[in-house]
Amino acid sequence: MKFINDLGKYRAIVISVALFIFLDAGVLVLNFYISSQIADDATNVNLAGRQRMLSQKATKALFDYRQEYLSGGSGEAPFREMLAAVSLFDKTLQAFDQGGETLNASGQPIYLAAVTGAESRATVAQSLEIWQPILRDFHALEKLHADPSSYAVFLNQLVDSARANNLGLLKLMNDLTNQLETVARNKSETLRMIQAAAITLAILNFFLILFHFIGQLRRSDAVADEARRETQEILSTVREGLLLLDDQLVIGSQYSGSIPEIFGEQEVGGTSFRDLLQSLVSEGDMNTTEEYIKLLLNHEVKENLIGSLNPLSDVEVSVPSRSGGLQVKHLSFRFNRAIEAGRIRHILVTVLDITETVRLRDELEQAQARQSGGLQMGVLKELLKLDQTALAGFLSETEGALLAINEILREKVEDMSGYRDKVNGSYRIMHKIKGDAGTLGLPHIVDAAHNFEDGLEALRNNSGLKGGDFLPLTLSLNAFLELIAELKEMVALFPQRKAPVAVVAPSRLEADKIERLARRIAQEQGKSVELDFDLTGQERLSAEQLKQVQECLIQLVRNAVVHGIEPEVERLSAGKGAVGRIAVSLRMEEEGVRIGVRDDGRGIDLKRLRDRALAKGLYSEQEVETLPRTRLLSLIFEPGFSTEDSVHEHAGRGVGMDLVRAGVNRLKGRLRIANKARQACEISFLIPNESLMEPSLAEVV
Repeated sequence: MKFINDLGKYRAIVISVALFIFLDAGVLVLNFYISSQIADDATNVNLAGRQRMLSQKATKALFDYRQEYLSGGSGEAPFREMLAAVSLFDKTLQAFDQGGETLNASGQPIYLAAVTGAESRATVAQSLEIWQPILRDFHALEKLHADPSSYAVFLNQLVDSARANNLGLLKLMNDLTNQLETVARNKSETLRMIQAAAITLAILNFFLILFHFIGQLRRSDAVADEARRETQEILSTVREGLLLLDDQLVIGSQYSGSIPEIFGEQEVGGTSFRDLLQSLVSEGDMNTTEEYIKLLLNHEVKENLIGSLNPLSDVEVSVPSRSGGLQVKHLSFRFNRAIEAGRIRHILVTVLDITETVRLRDELEQAQARQSGGLQMGVLKELLKLDQTALAGFLSETEGALLAINEILREKVEDMSGYRDKVNGSYRIMHKIKGDAGTLGLPHIVDAAHNFEDGLEALRNNSGLKGGDFLPLTLSLNAFLELIAELKEMVALFPQRKAPVAVVAPSRLEADKIERLARRIAQEQGKSVELDFDLTGQERLSAEQLKQVQECLIQLVRNAVVHGIEPEVERLSAGKGAVGRIAVSLRMEEEGVRIGVRDDGRGIDLKRLRDRALAKGLYSEQEVETLPRTRLLSLIFEPGFSTEDSVHEHAGRGVGMDLVRAGVNRLKGRLRIANKARQACEISFLIPNESLMEPSLAEVV
């Protein structure tokens, strides 16, 4: 009964609201319908205008092609440009006539409805009448392209025909553009009239509703005043990220629209300021910030005296982006008291996004560094020494590998095992980049990879890994990608060599690169080495298998030089020659092809393996003493396991042999270690016959 009485009391309001909703819905439908038509008309206008350009482009390309052809050149570039312009002009014109698919300005497929106006239809028909003979001549020209006897005569005829009809086509396309613009203009005028009428009715209806609601609004003033005060406190300050904190450090319900954008589309109203920042700043900085805010809330503390204590004046954070990843930003927090009637009611937090400022500052510093000529000239000298084709391929492959690491870092995981897998997966890719760069002789890339591995090593040693710990790696990765991009720009400036007719996949191992790498590592470590190669069995491997084997051999030879071969003094005292010998073999066996690296160095120290396994907590003291010899030797292939005491470019990470094991697994091979303490060590793997190419196929390769 009360509801019926209330309905009668508010009948005028209900009717007014219903009319408003009905009016609003009707206008929205009309707006949507007419706007979609206007959008289609705008597309038609743009494409009609493009037809004029395509006609000119095809004619110009035809003239250029004839000029180059008659001058003895191939004219391939203008010929392709001419055919592309002709094809797109014809496709668009047919779509205007019958409706169909064409390409928009971005080169994406788009469906174009047939024009409907009488004038437009007539214009399209006239255009087709002129265009069809020209199109047939273009197609005939394309077919006669390889027949020089009659080609020049026909080409001249086509040029004359295009010259005679081009102005006519241009005029018709211009007429079509104007006709379509008139249609779109008329629809826009209709839409404006509808919107004007709707706004007028909406204003009248609004005043009607306002009149009936004025009493209810008065009773709601007390509640609305508080919200208005909070809003006024925010809007009366700088127009950046703004929010209010109460004495419990809880964020108020009113905050500026830029806050969700700065912090990654979060709902922050009513939440704790600590919850907002806990994933962005360290625990120490958060505690200091809370103490600082408590000082601001204390009436007896002068605000201007503690401004310099702000711990968040410039902080680097990573926040969720709209694409689902993480975005690195530089934020500056400012804290001010909001005082009303002599009482501190809130703390006004102003969040400034200074990312662009920091970026510009860094770019300026980098530009100044480049102007000094040190890095850029040094890198340029290194690049000029290398084979440009191999270098360009390496840079492209490295860029893809870095993007693969980026995808690994973005993957969401649930437990510690997942975080460890992210570290190990990134390690394998980065170590391969470092090895390839070392093989080519690119120290700047080697250093960048080594520095990135430093960050991975810190994560590997962190027993309480969480998602936020990976954030610093994104900065290193971005810097690495920028280095690769800069190197690619440098390479692009070098004189281009004539490309071969076809790119043939490599069918031989690159022994010279492996030997150069071994000698460089040995020289850096004060050692001398000689390498012997026996690669008679490589004919049975496919190009992809050879690539995998090459990567494994690089790591195995690196391992032999660093861990196996002793310094000259140590070798002489052991009765060995001063020069270490490393034998790299790839030979056929009954079960398949065996690839091995043997050195006459110190071998693998089993006691040292036990000590390292115990120190890393892999086994207890009792377990490590009873480990079988084969299991003990296999520890060198575990991720992060290394017998090296210090970390340097070539060892200490425990990644190289893990990379070998991953490569052997991809080859479906089996690893074997033959070790003799203080005398020699051979690490080899067998690729079984079932994974090899047939001899006939090998002969083709």
